[in-house]
Amino acid sequence: MSVKRAVGYCEKVNCEDYAKGVFLLNHGDTFYCPRCRDIGAVVAERGIHSAKDGVSFKEVRVEFNYDPINRRFKEIGIVRDESIWGSGSTYTLLSPLIKTEKRALKVAEAILANLQRYADILDDGIPRTTETIVSFDDDISVFTDKMRRLGAEWENSNLSIKRHVRACKDKGTAWQEMA
Repeated sequence: MSVKRAVGYCEKVNCEDYAKGVFLLNHGDTFYCPRCRDIGAVVAERGIHSAKDGVSFKEVRVEFNYDPINRRFKEIGIVRDESIWGSGSTYTLLSPLIKTEKRALKVAEAILANLQRYADILDDGIPRTTETIVSFDDDISVFTDKMRRLGAEWENSNLSIKRHVRACKDKGTAWQEMA
């Protein structure tokens, strides 16, 4: 199960909350404006890909700055991996949650890194950088693989004490100086 994120918008023109977004998490398709109680529109975050077998992802596009009045995204941020020659697969994220170009490019870069790292990541929908769902109901081999992958990611992250100790040894400083 993946997390579904969306934004609900009031569509009643004379409402004070007209076209103002309300964050929705794991929400259904029906949204009622908290102020006027009329039915509004739900715009969910979604991803589209043109994945080709055996072809790695070369480009991620993030459509952002959603305009609820005209019902379209105003801007697009694109991140490409120029080190990959020839054609590559493309992933597009449409997110009403992202408002700035800086954030859109950061998200695009993180998604591209995840797509290049894990071939099977598209099975869960939008490739997330901050979530990995581990189910105890999974087959033991699937569970073990996910835990091994999480362990490797954790050891290489800034959260790992081993990494800090390694950095201290490389710099010739003591661990206590880092604390």
